[in-house]
Amino acid sequence: MASAEGISMAMAAGTEAARQHSVQATSFDFPSVQQIFSELPESSSSLSDRGSETLSLEEHEKMFRALSLVIENAESAAESGNAFDLKELHASLEQADADARRGRRDVESLQSVLEILNKLWASNSEFLVQAAEVMANGSRELSWRGPIGKSGILKFFLDVISSKKNVGVKLLYHSLRLVGNTCADMNENRQIVLEGFYTLPIIRHFLNPELVHVAIPVIYNICMDYEPAHAQVAENRTAYIILKLLKDGVIKDNSALLNFSYDLVELASEQAQGIDNSPDGTIWLLTQLALEETEFDHFSSLVNSLTAYLDKERFQNACVSNNMVEDVLSVLRRSFSIEIDETSKEEVSGIAQIRLKINQALGEVSASELFAEHYPLDSALAQTLKSWIIADEEQLQICACVMLGNLARSDEVCQVMVRDLKIHVELVSVLESGSRGSVLHSVLGFLKNLAIAGDNRVSLAEAGIIPAVSRLWAFESVPQVQFMAASIARQVTISSMENIARLLAPLSEDPDSPAHKRTYLSLLLSLFEKTDSAPIKTEIGRTVASICRTVTPKAREGDEAAKSLLEKLYTLHEGVARPVGAMITQTQWPVVRSEGWFALALMASNHSGCVAVVNCLHNEEVAMLLKKTLDGEVSASDASDESSKPDETQVTKDRDNVFVLVQELLKNEAGALPMGSRETLEGLVKTSSLRLKGTQDA
Repeated sequence: MASAEGISMAMAAGTEAARQHSVQATSFDFPSVQQIFSELPESSSSLSDRGSETLSLEEHEKMFRALSLVIENAESAAESGNAFDLKELHASLEQADADARRGRRDVESLQSVLEILNKLWASNSEFLVQAAEVMANGSRELSWRGPIGKSGILKFFLDVISSKKNVGVKLLYHSLRLVGNTCADMNENRQIVLEGFYTLPIIRHFLNPELVHVAIPVIYNICMDYEPAHAQVAENRTAYIILKLLKDGVIKDNSALLNFSYDLVELASEQAQGIDNSPDGTIWLLTQLALEETEFDHFSSLVNSLTAYLDKERFQNACVSNNMVEDVLSVLRRSFSIEIDETSKEEVSGIAQIRLKINQALGEVSASELFAEHYPLDSALAQTLKSWIIADEEQLQICACVMLGNLARSDEVCQVMVRDLKIHVELVSVLESGSRGSVLHSVLGFLKNLAIAGDNRVSLAEAGIIPAVSRLWAFESVPQVQFMAASIARQVTISSMENIARLLAPLSEDPDSPAHKRTYLSLLLSLFEKTDSAPIKTEIGRTVASICRTVTPKAREGDEAAKSLLEKLYTLHEGVARPVGAMITQTQWPVVRSEGWFALALMASNHSGCVAVVNCLHNEEVAMLLKKTLDGEVSASDASDESSKPDETQVTKDRDNVFVLVQELLKNEAGALPMGSRETLEGLVKTSSLRLKGTQDA
């Protein structure tokens, strides 16, 4: 059984209190089932009025003789405890059997039965109940279901069900039985039901306590493995009707009936018509029933349905504006106490999928613009989520990170989270705890949001975020985690000399240790050399470029700290410019390529940086792009698709940056360039200068 021991009692009590508050504050309108039926189209029956015909004694006796064997055999079968033996029906329909043996179609031999049924209806004969019972019993035999449908007998009983005349419960009961039996695994008969729009008349009998236990299975039989029926049943608001009846206690605690009911709710919730036509209160009914449920299968159906509704913006907004998000959180927490068979792979996988779906739904809900308005940082829900960051259950941690991360949409909110709530301290502790990839990914995503606010970057670094993410640069099993960890390194060092110093700090303070000559940036560059992921390579390049943009101008101004950092950057990190080359060779983002050329130009303005640039130019692809850019051979039309197409301004900017890059390289390289390479670059600069002069003269 799944355990919820990792959830603190205080957290559980807080969520429960929030849930009770939510229920009290809910302002949903819950229309009655009668009101729902009044809004749906009226059904009609093609049967004649009951009592419109008067039968003579001779006619009555004739019909009686024709069906007497049916009744007698049905009664004798009932007395022997074998009320559903098809042989009794076959024995009573001797002519039909004889015709069948001669190759005559059963549907034709049942025509006389249909005629008698119509007369019994028209004469208001009580004998019709017995005839209906016999036909319902016989319809259990698969071989008779097709003929019953084709002969019109199925439609007759569907019309009985649809009739607004005085139809007794017993006749309706056996009529429903016949429909349910005849539609089991028989698509031709199901189509008859759909074409006549008979599902709604059957659903209307859900309100009858004497018929609900048969009407629900009938609808289930019509829908089972038959997609065309799903939409019609959903359009009749079946999900809401069943949920309301369950909540009101109309559908009693009958195991089989509950199974059918929850399956139908889930089936209807898979259809757009079913969701679009449902009242807003449907999601409240789903959550309350889920919180009360103890059976895994029923809980699963309810949660699958709930998450289908919460996939729609209308219900997301309804959930938030009616203070119902706490309820959905409680459903997630409930999933850890619902009993499952741990030996069943299906149930173990099922509960995991349920938790994933709830988390996805809560992520969508918290992304709503209304969410921040209804649930500010000082709300009980936000406090609950904060406590979940360090919960023992991974899906609770993921939920907290995603939802709070969605709140962190402005610098002001992010700063409050870090400065006042100290959320970042708990997040960093999770990174250091050896959590699984899915948790790490959600924590990193949240931290990246927090790092966007400039004032937060130093606080994050002071909490140890750089050493924490550096461990994840070796997390090869989940490349997304590696990417996010690399991305945070860039985010926290943007425009921050203090954090750049931390990134360039030695891995060991012991001067005799080999790690003293290595920095956290060294680990990031090692990841660059190992990974095959272009996004990761590019992100590492952007980190190096960001460091250059921040430190180089300050070093030129004489800032001693900046000079020291620049010296560390180049002397301790051989190949530091290679990731910048990856920015240039990628083709997806033209603006990133421009960042790369600018960064190389900054590097080339430093004597030590020139060595790194020359190392980068050993990459033939980078060297070729440099030549083509300077020669004017790279244009906006070279892009493979519109999304990666630079504009002409971008192309011109790149050419200017490359021109500066080559000039700085020639000025500062101090023998780092081979003679042949230097001559080539000098020639490119001269040709480019002449081209530019010619353009200006023109």
